[in-house]
Amino acid sequence: MATHVLTIPDWHPARLNQLLTQHWRPRYRLKRADAALVATYAHLTGIPPATGRRRVLLRITLGPRQRAGDPDAYWKSLLDALKAARLLVDDNRQGVELGPVTFDRGPARATAITLENLGPADRAAHHRSRRGAGRAASGRWQAS
Repeated sequence: MATHVLTIPDWHPARLNQLLTQHWRPRYRLKRADAALVATYAHLTGIPPATGRRRVLLRITLGPRQRAGDPDAYWKSLLDALKAARLLVDDNRQGVELGPVTFDRGPARATAITLENLGPADRAAHHRSRRGAGRAASGRWQAS
């Protein structure tokens, strides 16, 4: 099982409350900036694209006098950025397993993302979930 660590200094992913409380354009800019930064550092680090399911662990280093967000607030933008950088096959339950989010203190803020290969992704389940389960061949919804 291969493990890759991506450390990005002076950066934290956009938190969910930042994404939910803004107009679509600044929200798009935050997510696009996160995706570009993750892709750049992944390329510089030499992390290969995902070929199967991965576990993602997140360590947020807080700077002096900085407060931590909720542990689940960092996932949305981060998972989208990892998928855009091809470090995840998909950000659904078939393509990723979420590990713990840990916080520590340091002289400056930073983010460390650990990617652990778990094996091949369940592509059949992925395609079943996208195919419109619950529909009849005619395209009409069936009662379950």
